[in-house]
Amino acid sequence: MEYSQKNAGFPGRNSAFPRLSDGSTQRQSSEQPPAAPETGSGQFFWSGVVRPRLEEVAMRGNGFVLALWGGIGIVIGAGLPFIFHAQATADGATVASGLGISTGYRFISLLFGLLLAGLAASTRYQPAFRRPVAISALVLSLLGFAGYVLFTLAGIGGITEQTGLQLSWYPNIGMVDSIAGSAACAIAAIVMLRTPPSGETG
Repeated sequence: MEYSQKNAGFPGRNSAFPRLSDGSTQRQSSEQPPAAPETGSGQFFWSGVVRPRLEEVAMRGNGFVLALWGGIGIVIGAGLPFIFHAQATADGATVASGLGISTGYRFISLLFGLLLAGLAASTRYQPAFRRPVAISALVLSLLGFAGYVLFTLAGIGGITEQTGLQLSWYPNIGMVDSIAGSAACAIAAIVMLRTPPSGETG
């Protein structure tokens, strides 16, 4: 009985110090950082970093359109001039040379572009295999991008053969198309891997 009376004379903290309790509660709630906004399936990790137009192009068809045009760009580049200002020098004097891109290498680049375009098409018509296909396309496009870039840098820097002949060249429109197409396919593959299959449109 005495315990009940004592408790009745000493109400809880919230009723005895309403302002202190409310104030501390409000301060605690106001000091908490706001929750990060959720991103839907239509947004990507580079939102706010690249131009909205470029992001729209990359996300179109969940990367399918970009991957397809990237492969087509490589195919077109195989039929265009690859290098220009190619020369061979020996002891500082320019010598006659048949330096250029052979038909065999052009054909390999053509097949490479067709392969990437075919992988892009398969993600649209075989959506069940989209993830493994996207991983394969990512690896291939990165390897192709590295190969084209290294070939370009080697030509700009110059290559010295064992005979003392120095070879040099600069990239032309065909090489630029191949580099851009490989980069586009790599970006498209990343988009495919980071977007849910349910977001695809038929």
